[in-house]
Amino acid sequence: MGDNSPTQNIATHLGIASKISSEQTAIISAKAGAFQTRTFKELHEDVKDCAAYLKSHGISKGDHVLLGVKPGFQLILISFALFFLGAIPIIIDPGMGVRAFLKCIKNTQPSALIGISLMHLIGKFFPNSFKSIENKVLVRSKHFLKEIKQKKERLIPTPSTAVEEDLAAIVFTSGSTGVPKGVSYTHQLFNSQINHLKNNFGIQEGEKDLATLPIFALFNPALGVTSVIPDMNPRKPSLADGKKIVRTIQEFEITTAFASPVIGQKIYTACKSKNLTLPKVKRVFLAGAPSHPSLVEKLSNIISNGTVILPYGATEALPISATNHKDVKILAEDIAKGNGSCLGKPLRGNVVRIMPTTFSPFESGPNCPKEMDKGKVGEICVSGSIVSKEYFKMPGATFDSKFNDGKLNFHRMGDLGYFDSQGFLRFLGRKVERILTPDGPLETERCEPIINAIEGISRSALIGIGLGQTKQPCIVVELSKDVKKNILKSIKKEIHTSLKIRFPEHSFPYVVFEKSLPVDSRHNAKIHRLSLSKRWTKKVLKKPSKYLFS
Repeated sequence: MGDNSPTQNIATHLGIASKISSEQTAIISAKAGAFQTRTFKELHEDVKDCAAYLKSHGISKGDHVLLGVKPGFQLILISFALFFLGAIPIIIDPGMGVRAFLKCIKNTQPSALIGISLMHLIGKFFPNSFKSIENKVLVRSKHFLKEIKQKKERLIPTPSTAVEEDLAAIVFTSGSTGVPKGVSYTHQLFNSQINHLKNNFGIQEGEKDLATLPIFALFNPALGVTSVIPDMNPRKPSLADGKKIVRTIQEFEITTAFASPVIGQKIYTACKSKNLTLPKVKRVFLAGAPSHPSLVEKLSNIISNGTVILPYGATEALPISATNHKDVKILAEDIAKGNGSCLGKPLRGNVVRIMPTTFSPFESGPNCPKEMDKGKVGEICVSGSIVSKEYFKMPGATFDSKFNDGKLNFHRMGDLGYFDSQGFLRFLGRKVERILTPDGPLETERCEPIINAIEGISRSALIGIGLGQTKQPCIVVELSKDVKKNILKSIKKEIHTSLKIRFPEHSFPYVVFEKSLPVDSRHNAKIHRLSLSKRWTKKVLKKPSKYLFS
């Protein structure tokens, strides 16, 4: 049962920051003219004015509001105004694709839309998905701040009261290996995550964050941290200009950054080309997908006085655990052998268990499955105050992913892993991407690091070929840009030799090549292995002899 005692509305944190750090910059754009720089005092006033403006347009406590605005200032301003009112923003990553995006809207049935003109236009083209929306507010980018300032009526200058189980927001998962699901974020969950970021990573008021991932910028106002919005399209990180990002880090004296591995690589490459270091950066969080140990080490040399941190978590639960460049360096050789990426040790207050691998729901209570022995591979499950309790209006998905052992509530991460002899949590890949072969199971993180270590290979993907539950393993390879076609045969041979040494009990009949592996739009790092499997199964079954290694 949830506690119904009063708790802190997440918007309250901004009010506190506006008093403690009133003249400190709250949000600034690295792109000239994108939006006006705001201090914490100004941002707090903006949020109150925006809340009054939205209230005058019929937005009230408890309303479910689809938020379709630009990342950066708009997202932070309107999200906190909705928190202030007690309305519930629905935050969906538009990079997931139109079909999935529309399905998310239809499933959540928002009563209101606050969005730019493009979002309103989409609503006209797809009225069936938007039919629950009765109230619409247009956000005109260049005039919105002026419009809310012209509103004469003011709210009572305190956020809506909340209890810890009150819904604060609905935040959608990326759906990179399944259907996107709306995670119910309560005020308690937000507050717990804020405390974890403060207590476990030493993030302090007055720091400056390079906000390459917009959703994480929502934590900054509550932390008293300046959000610096880089000049890049956050939905297409692969197109970001590394030199611009580095200039932003230097110009604004960035102390912390949360980035995907692709952005981390761009920062390193840009610094290396000019023989630069970034001594004022305290920490770089690399997340979204496993980071190669070589990238972690190279970045640690660039931020000479800081730490490269690899946090582990998901929309449903974060942060769960964390490791740093020192631990990764010690384990680098072991990771390269396919023994799993290092996820660090569980953060204080979190309980992590390795449970049997199954796609069936777990029974709760006395019949709950037993935890796997140390060193055994299974599904990573987590309990703690940073774990969400349910998916919004998806009881089936909630039932599949949650269980209680009689004392604690757990979330099933859908990731495979184990605890090693040193107590480090190791990641072996997504459960749905494990291949059941005639010779036994194979996990992606057991195979791919071995392939990726071969010269001339940019990245690879383990997929299954076949229509049944048991499949033939296949390695899909993306070559480095400078590799010539005449050495493909020798690369294939080296792949087979490496796999034979590491997995003598397995056969790998297929090695195929792709110009560019399909990846998620948010992090540009999670490979879409399931779609690759479908496509290559059709090709191979049509002409099996063409793709067999010889």
